[in-house]
Amino acid sequence: MNYTPSESKKLLSLEVGLLCLFTAALLAYLLGAIPEQLRIFILGGISLVGLYPVLKSTARSLRNKKINVDLLASIALVFSLLAQEWESVLFINAMLSLARIFGIITERRVQNSLESLRKLKPSVAHVLRNNQTITVPIADLSLGDLVLVNLGEQIPVDGRVTEGNATVDQSSLTGESVPVLLAKNDMVLASTLVVSGNIIISTEKIGTQTIFERMISLVESSQGAKTRMKTLAERFASWYIGIMLVVSLVLYLVTGDVKLVLAVVLVVCADDIAIAIPLAYIVAMGTAAKRGILIKGADFLERASKISTLIVDKTGTLTMGQLSVQDARSFGNIPLSQVLELSGVICSRSTHPASKAIARHATEQGLSCKASGVFQETEGQGIAGVNQQNQKITLGKPKFLEEQGIPITPEIASAITEALSKSRSVTLIAVEKNIVGLFELSDKLRPDVDRTIAALRKSGVKKIVMLTGDNEHVAKTIAEHGKLNAYHANLLPEHKVSILETYLNKKEVVAMLGDGVNDAACITRADVGIAMGGIGSDAAINSADIILMNDDFAKLLELRDIAQRVTNVAYQNFAIWAVINILGLYFVFAGVFDPKDAAAYNFLTDFIPVANALRLYQYKAKRYNNNTGRPDNQKLASV
Repeated sequence: MNYTPSESKKLLSLEVGLLCLFTAALLAYLLGAIPEQLRIFILGGISLVGLYPVLKSTARSLRNKKINVDLLASIALVFSLLAQEWESVLFINAMLSLARIFGIITERRVQNSLESLRKLKPSVAHVLRNNQTITVPIADLSLGDLVLVNLGEQIPVDGRVTEGNATVDQSSLTGESVPVLLAKNDMVLASTLVVSGNIIISTEKIGTQTIFERMISLVESSQGAKTRMKTLAERFASWYIGIMLVVSLVLYLVTGDVKLVLAVVLVVCADDIAIAIPLAYIVAMGTAAKRGILIKGADFLERASKISTLIVDKTGTLTMGQLSVQDARSFGNIPLSQVLELSGVICSRSTHPASKAIARHATEQGLSCKASGVFQETEGQGIAGVNQQNQKITLGKPKFLEEQGIPITPEIASAITEALSKSRSVTLIAVEKNIVGLFELSDKLRPDVDRTIAALRKSGVKKIVMLTGDNEHVAKTIAEHGKLNAYHANLLPEHKVSILETYLNKKEVVAMLGDGVNDAACITRADVGIAMGGIGSDAAINSADIILMNDDFAKLLELRDIAQRVTNVAYQNFAIWAVINILGLYFVFAGVFDPKDAAAYNFLTDFIPVANALRLYQYKAKRYNNNTGRPDNQKLASV
């Protein structure tokens, strides 16, 4: 349950007061400060106060048809109370109160993190209106407003730079420690800090639509993952408690010894697991968020540790996603400048990387790229339509032009072969039935892709497969460079889902890594959907289970490392709990522990798995050897 800061403060004060009450009552009882004739009234009343929240939690769980560890605790409390085992009653109440305090403190840490994030949000903005700069509240901004941001100020909106240059600290969103230089047409994000320069921004998103606000909403909703994480512990508790109740009943029927049964129940009460496992995942998710990795739930983090097959999109994932025109040529009597201008006009309508590269190339040549005429885009294939001169214009892949009935002459086929031999993509443009131009495009691989892939294999990812709409030559070159297991080229968006499904099976955990826009369907369909470059991408936030906030393929290594560490801690806690229980049961059946000793033993040993979970606060990211892909001994600074 989420509480407001004031509610959380009051609840924490109440629980601390209860802990002090139970502790004081226990000390007074042990020191004989409570008259014997008054014990049942004083200690009984105090015990009932502690029993109420436990019974309330148990009843709520049973109404929801769930079994939680409070059921076992309430049984132990009731039996202890009926047997007037005051040490046991007070020990258990102190233990459960401390557990609730841990939960409140953990939730307050999350709330404090959100509050510190909200403090990054500016309250006013400098807007250019009617040739004047005026300062207005953030709430009064509108889409399209030109916002001036000076040195040392927080950027108040999401938008694009229209004028100026600035170095911007984006660490609040991406975890990047190094500020980035942003210039005209670059995307800027709300609540990031201008550390040098001045810029004017055209507003594209305001208020709750900004990436910053959506990130806060995502972190807030991720607190609901605490409920799912408890369910993991309760899933264990549902069978464990059932077994222990049966064992306790059989033990009582065989021995008739209430104190023995009570001591057993007190030793095996699994409240430490109910605290330590969720706490470990909360800490891990917070650590990941600080490093620019947003995880929507603990179940996704757990699955990330088990990824055995990784499917990756090429453009924007393995490559920089910034296609550029390497060469352009014209055919027939049409000059290259006319081909460039016509192509720029058509491509200015499209958001496809190849179209954007051609339009940018035409603009760089000083040509106008204002859209005119009527054109229709076929996703992933090309653009066809009629211009204002009533001419049919077709632009796209060679196969697309052939499907439109446009012949490819031997001269053009030779040019295509030459471009493909250089591992470049080819885009053709035709007027009516005649191809008039050819563009050779290429993209750059991300730095250290091969190193990251090698390290992923060392971490347990058995198979890495690339999907791309690019041609066979380009796909093969990248696959060989990255030493991928397989690749699939010339794919349309709908084909990618079909290919992905061939890898999905119960034995493997399949992750899909894409840019969150063109790959949204695959990201949603995979066992673990990971979106790269969540900055500026609504589709990434909506469709992915895990979001890498900046365009860094190597962040996968940190994700895997954090996921594997928290999984290891969870297994360690189960092992610790098992050893503690075995020792405790040995002492009970050996006659060393009576109920009050069992309660004390349980209380004191609760701190061990909790302390083990808190070790995750000291997470240090690994550095990987460029040659072997193995982790170096050197560590980065702790989070």
